[in-house]
Amino acid sequence: MDYSQSESGVSKRLSWGRVVQKLLNHTDDTKPLRKRDSGCLSVVSVDDDPFEEALCAETVANVSDVLSESSAELHGSSRLIVPHVLLERIGQELLQLAATEPCGLRGAIIDVCVDNSKSHQSVGQIAVDPDIVPTFHLTFLLRLDLGGLWPKFTSRLSNSVKLSTGFTVVKRKLYSSEEVYVEEL
Repeated sequence: MDYSQSESGVSKRLSWGRVVQKLLNHTDDTKPLRKRDSGCLSVVSVDDDPFEEALCAETVANVSDVLSESSAELHGSSRLIVPHVLLERIGQELLQLAATEPCGLRGAIIDVCVDNSKSHQSVGQIAVDPDIVPTFHLTFLLRLDLGGLWPKFTSRLSNSVKLSTGFTVVKRKLYSSEEVYVEEL
């Protein structure tokens, strides 16, 4: 498995301890905290599941970090602008796509790619939980906002590029060779 490498050479992995800490600090008294065992067979609904929501928030933060680190590689720009709406939509999609998986979001391997209409470039891979054998693979193909005159003008002035809020996601179940899901958002 190929994981993205940070500048220090360490793989970009989800901090399991930070997710558990967030769950322990969760103070919503209206919903009891549901325990989840360490195995994958206990599928819990993602509706109002604080574990999946905290894990999703941490995963989206890792996607954002991967994109920040890759900005110099994309179009030779010094800055990549990532709209907050894009990150929210990625989080919603992560929860939806993980809902039917045996391990939930923990079983995901996520590739992040950027498409500039001429080619696509892989900017990183994230193993949500490296201690679990992955059950599904997601590829997020993000697009640069190149439409119109204004983005071209501002990108030249500020040496930055902006991502569009739209993307394509491809889901491959690793335990089934037949199922591939593609959604254009």
